[in-house]
Amino acid sequence: MIDKDGSVSRSADGGSDLPDAQVVACVIRGFGNLSFPQPEGGIVTVIYPIIFSPDGGGAFVQRAAPGPAPVEKPAEADPYTGKLKDVMGMLAHNDVKGARSMAEAWHDDDPGDILGLVALGETLEASHDDARAARAYGSLIDLFPARADMRRFAGSRLERVKGAIAIALDTYDKASVQRPDHPSSHRLYAYALLKSGAPAKAFEEAVVGFKRQYPEDRFPGVHQILQEDVGLIGAAWAKAEPKRREEILARVKDAGGKLEDAPSVRFVLTWETDANDVDFHIYDSRGGHAYYVNKHLPSGGDLYADVTTGYGPECFTIRGPRAKRSALYTLQANYYSRGPMGYGMGKLEVIDHDGKGGLTFDERPYVVMLDHAFVDLGVVKR
Repeated sequence: MIDKDGSVSRSADGGSDLPDAQVVACVIRGFGNLSFPQPEGGIVTVIYPIIFSPDGGGAFVQRAAPGPAPVEKPAEADPYTGKLKDVMGMLAHNDVKGARSMAEAWHDDDPGDILGLVALGETLEASHDDARAARAYGSLIDLFPARADMRRFAGSRLERVKGAIAIALDTYDKASVQRPDHPSSHRLYAYALLKSGAPAKAFEEAVVGFKRQYPEDRFPGVHQILQEDVGLIGAAWAKAEPKRREEILARVKDAGGKLEDAPSVRFVLTWETDANDVDFHIYDSRGGHAYYVNKHLPSGGDLYADVTTGYGPECFTIRGPRAKRSALYTLQANYYSRGPMGYGMGKLEVIDHDGKGGLTFDERPYVVMLDHAFVDLGVVKR
């Protein structure tokens, strides 16, 4: 990732198959020390394939791999401003101690500041202080117990904190009661139940969400997402209780779902602001780019719909065996139209299914503060 001044603000392995981890780490450090001309459009993310091959006496040399040119992604503005930008910038440069000190001072000055609590939680997570991180995110619930959006946002952060799943379950449960008209209330609660080892209850909640009627112009594409949730959670339940498989299959069918029995990976983007537009951008390592204008990746995968009225979810699904997927996917959220609700808070959820009921999850909560800003949601390897 090339910063505005041309320095490399972040470098990472995009899916290397080199057998020596020290070599990989050395390459990453090497790229981190490079500098480039200042990008005209702000921060630029570049995916560049390289290969190593023996040359003569066995020394290794670097050369460009055949294939598409580097993929550059637009980024008109940073996602953060103010104190949060300072804290997140320090974390991006691995200055955890400095970031934590700044976040703690911010919280001491204004204990009720939402972004101050987010910054504090981020730095505590980076410090592996899980208990205090859970308290920081739990404070968001204490401050706004009647707001389902804040409960869901806090839950999305608590889910990834070790030992905090019970708090996440409680807040998702209450959010589903407070705002049952929001698809995310049911989805987030159902998957949290599944992760906590309660597949039957997870299935029931997924069915509740799927059976509810949502305005198509308000939540386009959500029927397909919720129907597939029923099938995915049903598959996981059948794997957990194989003796009840036929009964579970019947319940999936009766609910109107279809059991998911093939490998797939889903990227699901949600946000907790109303009357605004957040766009999901998916790039593969073959030069493909999917978003609201072009919802299909030639390498495989489709974006179901473009939600322009708040909350999401937006879902991108890639079907087929892992070996046929692109080596790398780079994901971004663009705050296309901030609307009246201010900064955006949300989550990217990566759901990888092995085709046999085995699900793995990757939770990536985010904050975006500026109109037209792009927030980096990281990469997903094959």
